[in-house]
Amino acid sequence: MTGRHAARHARVTFLGTSSGAPTLTRGLPSLVLRRGPELLLFDCGEGTQLQFRKAGLRPGRLSRVFISHLHGDHVLGLPGFLMSLQLGGRATPLEIHGPPGIAALIQAVLRLVEAHIGYELRIFEHGAAETVARGDGYEIECRPLDHRAFCLGYALIEAPVPGTLDVARARALGVPDGPLMGRLKRGEAVTLSSGTIVVPAQVVAPARRGLRVAYCTDTRPSDEAVVLARDADLLIHEATFAHDRAEDAHAKGHCTAHEAAEIAVRAGARQLALTHISPRYRDPAPLLSDAQALFPNTVIAADLMALEVSA
Repeated sequence: MTGRHAARHARVTFLGTSSGAPTLTRGLPSLVLRRGPELLLFDCGEGTQLQFRKAGLRPGRLSRVFISHLHGDHVLGLPGFLMSLQLGGRATPLEIHGPPGIAALIQAVLRLVEAHIGYELRIFEHGAAETVARGDGYEIECRPLDHRAFCLGYALIEAPVPGTLDVARARALGVPDGPLMGRLKRGEAVTLSSGTIVVPAQVVAPARRGLRVAYCTDTRPSDEAVVLARDADLLIHEATFAHDRAEDAHAKGHCTAHEAAEIAVRAGARQLALTHISPRYRDPAPLLSDAQALFPNTVIAADLMALEVSA
């Protein structure tokens, strides 16, 4: 994580927001996080590639895919998407991150349908909490959640943005233009020809925090989700059921909207987006009410809805 291009801004586009099965208004789980020109795909249920195009996203800018777990509603859109990328002439490598078994699943399906993928697939399996990928100014961290199947939550974490150098203040302290200015901006103390030592805190503003976005589905209430969402600018969390069905939710490895709000409060998140909505809820208003009673800055995600997120 170099921090050279900490964007401090991203756009999250929800491609599918249902759970288990699609409805006429909600597709299977998938979303894209756009940071600068780069697109990151989180989960890939059936229909993802069509939604990708409806959202006006450019497949050539997709660099990494992150799969939460191997239940069909989160992964069965991936083989077809990979084949379409091949048909579109993709030549650059594509990273795919997911739980143990993701490589075997992809390879088996592509083999059985006799698909030829000419670009490089770089598949990484993760079985524990770790940093799974690093980009220009950010890293992606994963942690195991609490579902019926082994499931990973993810967080995009940007590097802090270095503070600006107060050139006028530095000159007033006797720092000449040139290399010493650069050293101060890099966080190094400098010694002037007079013997005076100038430290960065005297002339450089404090670093600004980078962006943080957490993605947690599928899961029961989980302490690991709290860790991923700590001080997040946006927490995207499953809310399969309303709180009156908490027992059913837990038996199936899921959360209620109220419990997602509890995670947001515990984590100190700034905004909560609820997704993975059970098809039983044609009107998700009860879920939104459950969550907003505890965490007012909550929205219910809808297919093709985009959220602008800033640090």
